[in-house]
Amino acid sequence: MQTGPHFRPDLTTVIKAPNGDYACYAGMWLEEQNRYAYLEPLCTVPAYRRMGLAAYALVNSMQKTKRLGAKYCYGGSASFYKSFGFEEICQRETWRRKW
Repeated sequence: MQTGPHFRPDLTTVIKAPNGDYACYAGMWLEEQNRYAYLEPLCTVPAYRRMGLAAYALVNSMQKTKRLGAKYCYGGSASFYKSFGFEEICQRETWRRKW
């Protein structure tokens, strides 16, 4: 994913545990022309969940893009993002064709 368009390593948030293990990762993308940010992926190692790491990574990444002009941010799981004040503005459809 890091070779995709709009990827910016400076917008990525990585949280390491005290023992040096990776605990949480938030990849943030900025689409400057339309002034939006997109969080993908946001993941936490199961042993480090429910510690607020994903929340911190999300907010930290959003603050970075806001300073660069982003007016809104897209994310994934509705229940997680709603707890941070996100509102659902659209739904995506996935189409599949069996061969």
